[in-house]
This record gives sequence, C-alpha cells and structure tokens, in this order.
Amino acid sequence: MKAVGVIVRPRFSAGADAARQLLAFLEAKGLAVRMPPYLAEALGRPELSSELREMRVDIAVTVGGDGTVLFASHHLPPRVPLLPVNLHSFGFLAECGTDDMLSTLEKVILGDFEVQDALRLSASTQGERFPDATNEVSLFPHELGRPPSIEVHVQDSPPLKCRADGIIIATPIGSTAHALSVSGPVLDPSLDAFLIVAAAPLRHSFVPLVVPASTQIRVLMNKPAHLIMDGDHLASLPAGVVVTVRKAKSSLRIVRRGSSFYSRLQGKLLGGSP
Repeated sequence: MKAVGVIVRPRFSAGADAARQLLAFLEAKGLAVRMPPYLAEALGRPELSSELREMRVDIAVTVGGDGTVLFASHHLPPRVPLLPVNLHSFGFLAECGTDDMLSTLEKVILGDFEVQDALRLSASTQGERFPDATNEVSLFPHELGRPPSIEVHVQDSPPLKCRADGIIIATPIGSTAHALSVSGPVLDPSLDAFLIVAAAPLRHSFVPLVVPASTQIRVLMNKPAHLIMDGDHLASLPAGVVVTVRKAKSSLRIVRRGSSFYSRLQGKLLGGSP
C-alpha cells in the first residue's frame, strides 16, 4: 500500500479533526495522502489536494455517515476500495468509528482485511444514460395527489401494474435505506439480486419482489416523474417515458475486517443487543 485517500464531506466540519488524525498517522507510516481540495485547504496542506475523479489511491477512508460513502462512490475512480469511518451518525455501512479508526487502519495497512464487492445499478432512458446508483433508483410523480399508474416489466414478462406513490429498485445494500422505509425486506449483501418495492401501493396492488441481478427491469409511469438515484434528483421525465434499470458494470468496494452484516443489522437497525 502506497497511497491513501481521506474524504470528508464539506459540511462535516467535525470530520476535520478526524482527518488531521488520519493525516498524521498515515504520514508517520510513510504513506502518501490525497484529499479533496476543500479538505486540503482546511488542513493547511494544499500540496495534498486531488480532485476525487483524479485520485489515484490504494484505498480511501471516508469519515462521516453512509451519505459520505455514497458521495465517494459517485466521484472516485472505479474500483477504489472504501474504508467507512462513522462520525456521530447512523452509519450502517461503517466498518469502525473515530475511536478505533487508527487501530483498524493499522491492520488494513498490514493487509489484514477483505474487500466486499457490492452491486450497483445502471439506469437509462431511450435518450440518456445516468450515473450508476449504489443504493437505489426511484421514480416518483411530480405532484402529490391521486397515485399514478405504474408498470413494471421484469425481463420479458407481462407488465406488473399498480397504483402507488412511487417505485423503488434497490440493491442489497440499498435495501436498508429508502426501500426499508416503505416496508421492503432487507437483503443479505451477498445475494446477487435486486429488490423492487412500491411506495404505498393502492389496495395492495403490488408486493415487494426480489429478482436476479441479471434481470433487466423497465418502469414507466402515466404521470410526469422525478428520477431519483441515491437520494439525488437526476431528471424530470415526461409521462410514459420508460426507465430501464440493470446491473451496473461498476461495483461498490468496501474494506471489511471483521464486522459482519448481521452484527451491523442487530446493532444499527434492530436496537442493539437483545
């Protein structure tokens, strides 16, 4: 290992203290450090500045919550593994907190870690391809009111039709995010599968579906819709536009060294120790 990225989102001023600790620790180990320009400026180390898309590092340490992990996954070069450090937030994806980040990083530097490859989603319309999503691709109507009619085509099967407030297609990692808030099931991240769940379907006209990740999914709505990916609004679509969702070529790579999905599930989502 020769170079490590340190990423804190601009609004997380508290993360600057953790970044200083990481910088001192990594440089003491003789490793090169790269960080986004706003963080390098805040720490008084402009020579370490690197735009995320140009950052060439062996791993990147993200300090914040799950949103920081998503932020990094959207902007870093493909296949850079992320070590998520939780900073006073929910942090379901986190491998450690700021209290044990240096001891965790010590072991990672020595090679005592695994890399978990997590599925991502690719979405497109007939005229445009959008950035890959790590958690979910969602389609919601422009205006609240009478639920729109939604058609979901799974591969070449006949359409599944429902009226609902929206539709969410999620990865296994994304099944613990927005999809969970509309009563979708949680998927084990080792599954090669996607989740399709409707938000408030009228008269139970849709049930959550788990489909193989090799499946092509097409969705259309009879009203103008917002296309939302990982919580960010990407496009406003006219009524009837078909959104095609499939497995992305890229994956989210997360550094793991001991924490299990089920221990995080118990600790973060199920209220801690029984």
